[in-house]
Amino acid sequence: MTSSTQAAAVHTVRDDAAITAGKAAGAVQLDQFRAERRANRMLARIRAAAGRDQLSLVQALICDHGLTVGEFSANDFRLQLPDLPHGLLGAAVRGLAASGAITATGRTVPSTSPATHGHRISVYRVTAAPGETAPAA
Repeated sequence: MTSSTQAAAVHTVRDDAAITAGKAAGAVQLDQFRAERRANRMLARIRAAAGRDQLSLVQALICDHGLTVGEFSANDFRLQLPDLPHGLLGAAVRGLAASGAITATGRTVPSTSPATHGHRISVYRVTAAPGETAPAA
């Protein structure tokens, strides 16, 4: 094999690896998109089952608490709201985060919910009052 043939063969192997890596990255993005879409459908069902009034009250409580204490996580509400429908607290937090009313601080803490087996959950802070847009960073 000549040196130009060897170089072409190496280049082809690299191209194949890059294409394969690109397909893998695309598959990961598609999986993330599907997981997020599935989670959003589930949250929509939780919100519909709970009712707008109950969701609004929980979100107002979260914002009031956040304004009082500064940083908080969903753990802060588990004892205060033991009779919430399953998933409503998470739906309320996610809705506030999506609206920009609260922002994740980048820190996490272990969940106190027995059902979650201590997985990490985000710590948040209030960035805007409900119905307002978050200030520009």
